[in-house]
Amino acid sequence: MHYSRINPSKITFIASLLMIFALSNIKVEAAQTSNLTSNSEDSVYNLVEKMPDFPGGDKAVIQFLNQNMIYPAEAQKKNEQGRVIVQFVISKTGKVETAKVLRGVSKSLDNEALRVINLLPNWTPGEQNGQKVAVLKVMPIVFKNTVVSEADAWTITDKTLIVIDSIAMPSNFNTNILNPSKLISATILKPFPKEEKTRLINLYGKNAANGVILITSNKDEIYYAMTDSTDCKEDANKPEFVGGNAKLFSYIADSIQYPFVAKQLKTQGKVIVRFKVDKTGKVTDSKVVKTLDYFLDKEALRVINTLPNWIPGTQCDKKVDIIVTMPVIFKLELPTTEVKEWKPNEKTVIMLDGVRLPSSFDLAWLNYANLVSYKVIQPGSTETNKKLIKQYGKDAVNGVVLIGTVKDVK
Repeated sequence: MHYSRINPSKITFIASLLMIFALSNIKVEAAQTSNLTSNSEDSVYNLVEKMPDFPGGDKAVIQFLNQNMIYPAEAQKKNEQGRVIVQFVISKTGKVETAKVLRGVSKSLDNEALRVINLLPNWTPGEQNGQKVAVLKVMPIVFKNTVVSEADAWTITDKTLIVIDSIAMPSNFNTNILNPSKLISATILKPFPKEEKTRLINLYGKNAANGVILITSNKDEIYYAMTDSTDCKEDANKPEFVGGNAKLFSYIADSIQYPFVAKQLKTQGKVIVRFKVDKTGKVTDSKVVKTLDYFLDKEALRVINTLPNWIPGTQCDKKVDIIVTMPVIFKLELPTTEVKEWKPNEKTVIMLDGVRLPSSFDLAWLNYANLVSYKVIQPGSTETNKKLIKQYGKDAVNGVVLIGTVKDVK
């Protein structure tokens, strides 16, 4: 097979933005999940507490692949273009292993995608419970053999505006503080053509002139994954509980029989469970993936096993098995005490590296593993509040949260 290098102006290599959040733009994850909860030393995870990190970050990954990509002459001749979805494992030692094509375009483009992925140098491996573990990655690579227009040449920069659930973040917002498991999707809005740029500025302000990334967070804490990869080139549709997620959580809450021991000990919180919705819509293979209490764990599984049939997931007009991960919430109606515990509210000042975030920024979005500091300053005496107001403004009487990343704050 003959390859020829071409000028960067003749090829566009696009690494999807969702890679930044450890997501792909497939509606349901294409990775195998059957061993994600295993305690075996050979387990491969697709989501861990500390995800693998490429030296130099996501931009360095894109730069490395751009510099090493070779557009196959055979593909150019046949005008073959498209997106190759590559899956690979980052081992405990950080090596890229077992790369394979999940969704291909042609033999030459598939082989080139695998070749360049296998060239990647070692990553900083992922960690779970303080132990280095192997982590599954899915990366889309787009081959486009055309003269690059201004719009196609546009790339995401630090100045691209980040909008989370309609909340605009400040300039140079550090997306590394976001927890991938709290995000559902990301949509890129390029500032082209001129009319689109004007529209974005009118909607989101002058910072939108550099493009906009719309991020949607997961408010229901329900995650879906394929049980196996397929040859289907269409995105999978997730299964649905009859009546929607609100009805699902209502059913679970109404079905819970609070265990006596847990009630006496006033134990409450979330049990995270995982189960399969099979091709018939039946719930099977339920298990606890994040424990809370022996009795609450057992009750969570009992309730999940009573769930009625769902509307099954589909792909390419065929019903498929889908893995569902979700919380079962246990909450007691405890009497309120006279001493109220301070909690952040919608007016609490949240500072990220010295820059104030919007008041509606949700602290649940944070990935604490990527923070170097996290400090909460609670309001107190009149003197303390005066100092807070002087330094952070009048809203500081509602408390201050100081978040620090690897970026130095002067």
